[in-house]
Amino acid sequence: MNAVVYHSNTGQSKRVAEYIADITAFELYDIFDLSEYVFDTAILVFPVHCQGVPAHVKEFLARLSAKNLVVIATYGRMCCGNALNYIQRRYRHNIIAAAYVPTKHSYLREDGFDDFERLNAIADKLNNPTPVKIPRRYKNPLSDFCKGLRSRIGVKMFKDECCNNCGQCSEVCNNNAIKNGKTNRNCIRCLKCVKECPNKAIRFELRLPMRIYLKKKKHNHLIMYV
Repeated sequence: MNAVVYHSNTGQSKRVAEYIADITAFELYDIFDLSEYVFDTAILVFPVHCQGVPAHVKEFLARLSAKNLVVIATYGRMCCGNALNYIQRRYRHNIIAAAYVPTKHSYLREDGFDDFERLNAIADKLNNPTPVKIPRRYKNPLSDFCKGLRSRIGVKMFKDECCNNCGQCSEVCNNNAIKNGKTNRNCIRCLKCVKECPNKAIRFELRLPMRIYLKKKKHNHLIMYV
């Protein structure tokens, strides 16, 4: 069995996963809908979070059994961190291709990634599934420090009067971080609830530290290891 598995909060990683599934003819799965963790070839697409690997992706990798693995990390044109090298060192899967893909940042109004044909090299590598070596990249030494707290400091979440307590935000949240539009300490500010709210009742506001951070020079590099 071959599959493309994705973790996506605001749809950017899902767009990449859909393209990869189309050109490979692999089945496409949301990481939270999986009941099977044994594959011949698995292609994993996920967003970098605080320059690292999201907790749910780590859980998937710990359970995964695959002859070949492709890992694709999307990042919001800031620092992509060292996620792929970490995966190769930590989980010891047979990684035959990998990529960092620059996409729309969740907190900014900008275009997403559209140069999909450049990802065809990953599909081509499936015909010659030899291992790749993923080099270590720069990761801010403070990026793992109090990630949740930093997110809450940088981004304010609130609901407005059009919230009707429908519960949709609770249903789509994978971190048990929101109920009827009110977030708790589990919230990592992924903005999935903002995207999925049927009444557009959940909004966010960037506080000064985040606004300053997002003014840094953007990176638009597609980095592939094939």
